[in-house]
Amino acid sequence: MEWFATWTVWHWLILGFVLLIAEIAIPGIFLLWWGLAAIVMAGIMQVFPALSLASLGIIYAILATILSVLWWKYQHKKDLVDEKHSHLNQRDHAMLGTVGIVREINDNGIGRGHFGDTTWRIQQAHNEMLQVGDRIKVLTVQGITLIVQKVN
Repeated sequence: MEWFATWTVWHWLILGFVLLIAEIAIPGIFLLWWGLAAIVMAGIMQVFPALSLASLGIIYAILATILSVLWWKYQHKKDLVDEKHSHLNQRDHAMLGTVGIVREINDNGIGRGHFGDTTWRIQQAHNEMLQVGDRIKVLTVQGITLIVQKVN
């Protein structure tokens, strides 16, 4: 019986490492947690060598499912936080706090500001009197217009 338990430990270890290698080698496959569950099963076999193969299969399925669900919940929560603060494909929102220079300004407070390598439509913030050449900072974004204020 001890020989069977030792042999089964090796089976679990081999399965675990094959799944971990497959996770690296095959893009888009979700095998990490199933591989780690198999490695944990090898440890369980060392502690409880008398478990039947059916019991081991059930424990493995439960353990792999729990690890996968826990990772999914952690990653999903993290993705929601990252998405909330992400400015990917939102270059205008990434401009918040950026400093530029007024290139043109009309009497109504709307004009163009130069930021980096491009110009944007700007509107002066309340009670601001901007002039061409003033250094400005982006406060907020309304549609395609950057709301700016003068900086010294």
